[in-house]
Amino acid sequence: MINKQLIDACEALGWMVHEDDDGSVELEQYSPAGEDFLFYVCPSDSTFVNEIVAYAADFDPDEHIEMWIEAKHNGGIGIPNARELVHDAEAIDEMLQELAIKLVQVECEIENAKNLSCGL
Repeated sequence: MINKQLIDACEALGWMVHEDDDGSVELEQYSPAGEDFLFYVCPSDSTFVNEIVAYAADFDPDEHIEMWIEAKHNGGIGIPNARELVHDAEAIDEMLQELAIKLVQVECEIENAKNLSCGL
C-alpha cells in the first residue's frame, strides 16, 4: 500500500493513481496533445519514489516521438503532426520531472515527521 501523502501529491499534480492487488501501481495523466500517457511501477512502499525517479530519468522524449511517428506511418489515426509530437514529448518529460521532484520532497517530509515523532 502506497503512503496516502504520496498518492495525494501525485493527484495534486494531475496524475491518476491506480493500485493493483499485486502491488503494482499505474500512474496516468493526459498530455497537452491529449495522449493518455500512463506507466507502471512495481514498488514496495519504500521504493515507490525511487521507481518514479528512475522512470522519469529514463524517459526519452526522442524515443517517444519516434514511437508515435512510426505508428502514424503504419496507419495510426489521430496522431498529431511531428511538431506537436515534439512539444508533447517535452511536456511529458517535464510532467515526469515535476512528479519525481515533488515525490522526493514529500518523502523527505514524511521521513522528517517520523524522526520528529520519535524524538530525533
